[in-house]
Amino acid sequence: RLVAEGYSVCLAGTANAGLKALKQHRITHAVVLNAISMRTKGDRTCASLKRAAPHLPVLIYSDQEKPAKADMLVRPGLSIRKLLNSIEIFSPLDRNGCLSYGDICLDEEKQRVFTSKGVTHLSTKGVQVLKYLIKKKGRLVSKEEIFTKIWKTSYVEDMNTLYTHMAYLRRAIEQDPSNPRYLHTVRGKGYFLNGK
Repeated sequence: RLVAEGYSVCLAGTANAGLKALKQHRITHAVVLNAISMRTKGDRTCASLKRAAPHLPVLIYSDQEKPAKADMLVRPGLSIRKLLNSIEIFSPLDRNGCLSYGDICLDEEKQRVFTSKGVTHLSTKGVQVLKYLIKKKGRLVSKEEIFTKIWKTSYVEDMNTLYTHMAYLRRAIEQDPSNPRYLHTVRGKGYFLNGK
């Protein structure tokens, strides 16, 4: 299926074969490590792959916790379409098609955000909220305004959905979400982007 989607695929049956393949072939997109079939947690293999090719994202297919050196954990049972979407997150970035603010680069089409910490996939609403804040260029935006504009409703009594999305956005774009550089909250009022 990956080949049908236009990817060139290089298969390797062991960690050592995978490391050799990195040296022998021009692998430019991503490595998908099937830790379940290898009967391993993948920690050492991920670390070895990152040492050999630091620029390549490593997606690990595992029912264990994500190794520190892996870029994304793919759980068993994921459909092939969702796997393809996960791989697509790491496709090369065309900055001309992005909306930027400081080192934040929002790729609306592929629903992903690039920062100095890496790339994160966003929900449709997450993309819309971040786009709205970027377009406001650092101005304070009330919670009610965001909710009305993005969720298209005048009912603003329950803000839990907004709070959940803002917390996820903060985790996506901040090195330290508890001490944000970009996404700031003014208690009782709203949010703004700063720190360019």
